[in-house]
Amino acid sequence: MTTVWKSGFSAAALMGMAALAACGGAPPEPEETEPAPAEAAAPPEMLGGGVLTPVHDGQAGSPHVRVDWEVDGANISITYGRPYLRDRTVGDTVEPLEGSVWRLGADEATTLATDTDLMVGAAHVPAGEYTLWTLTTGDGTELIVNAETGQWGTAYDPAHDLGRTEMAVGTLGAPAEQLTLFLENSELRFEWGSMVASVPILVH
Repeated sequence: MTTVWKSGFSAAALMGMAALAACGGAPPEPEETEPAPAEAAAPPEMLGGGVLTPVHDGQAGSPHVRVDWEVDGANISITYGRPYLRDRTVGDTVEPLEGSVWRLGADEATTLATDTDLMVGAAHVPAGEYTLWTLTTGDGTELIVNAETGQWGTAYDPAHDLGRTEMAVGTLGAPAEQLTLFLENSELRFEWGSMVASVPILVH
């Protein structure tokens, strides 16, 4: 039987209160824990000197990407399909082939976008969106800037050419298994198989 004191508290309750008073009079407050530090954002993936953004997979397995560069205050991007060599030979069993216009990529036409006027080799390129192509004849390769956009990569129409400019062509020491476009050191360059071709680029 529990004894009830005049105070209205049971003996057990009074004993608990006394023990609490002996320990300092109040239950310890929970310790505050510092919030976990936020995870640092992963650095952007780079390709060809620019920031890589995947777009979609191609019909034949060539990934499509957009690469963004900032060059002397200009924002420039190129969107293209990146085919794999797969034991083929550039100029023999895979583009660019002699005398044929090439889409400079896979599937859809390769697209260049710039928010500032450019000089690409001898071609003046106003701010806007364009497609890029190449034409190899003999020992020379031209870069073609075309004002038509949104077309499939075999639907080249020379009537929309903005300009053409000769590219410097060389041979890579180690073949590039996958097509890569670069924009660095004041030049636009592509590497594909044993072929490397470049053209100067200047921001107006």
